[in-house]
Amino acid sequence: MSYSDSQEHAASAIDDACPPEFASPAEFGDLSVPSRPVTMLHRGELTRKLLHTTPGLIPFASHVIPHTDPLDALSLALVTGLTVILTGVFLAFSRVVRRPGEREFLGTALSYPATILLTLFLFPAQPEFASVVVVVIAFGDSAAFFGGQLFGDARLPWNSDKSWAGLVMFIVVAAPLASLAYFFEAQNPSVPIEMAFICGITATVAGALAESISTALTDNLRVGVASAVGVVGAYYAVAASFL
Repeated sequence: MSYSDSQEHAASAIDDACPPEFASPAEFGDLSVPSRPVTMLHRGELTRKLLHTTPGLIPFASHVIPHTDPLDALSLALVTGLTVILTGVFLAFSRVVRRPGEREFLGTALSYPATILLTLFLFPAQPEFASVVVVVIAFGDSAAFFGGQLFGDARLPWNSDKSWAGLVMFIVVAAPLASLAYFFEAQNPSVPIEMAFICGITATVAGALAESISTALTDNLRVGVASAVGVVGAYYAVAASFL
């Protein structure tokens, strides 16, 4: 028997030994592992993002509701009460919106309103600061999430859990909305739109960068504090030039 004949005989023996139901790997198509795992949306994720985004509508709704500027005690009480109610609704849906294995759910839920109310009470004469903070958290974080899910192949060099797409979407969506929220809430004809955009964009970029960093702090806390520092810092940096 020649060498080639022995190879054919061996191959035939292997084929006879393997049951037909064990098909070759080629019949299954491409079995290679994708370079980036596809993240399936948790069934409650859309509900979570809806509840997360809803507070961001308040600054725009308040634009058509008459109120004092600066806010008086009654207005501050109403805003605080509404914030507590929205937080309570989110917590009430915890079984739906909580992500599998999420450990910091309560901290995430409470740090959202905490940063907003802290900004509001520290600067009651400039409620536009708090308006910017809530818009950046509400719309920026949601935009970053969906941007990362849909287009997040390119990862950030300083945090492989985050993507360039998420970072860009955060800024593109939140920056104009935060700027308009600032402009609407300022209620002062002497506040030019340019100043509003400087404050809104600065706060958004600060929030986006904070969101992209990997730390033990919750996203809401990082984004809220960073955006508050951004809008306050931008205001005092450019106020003299515009007002």
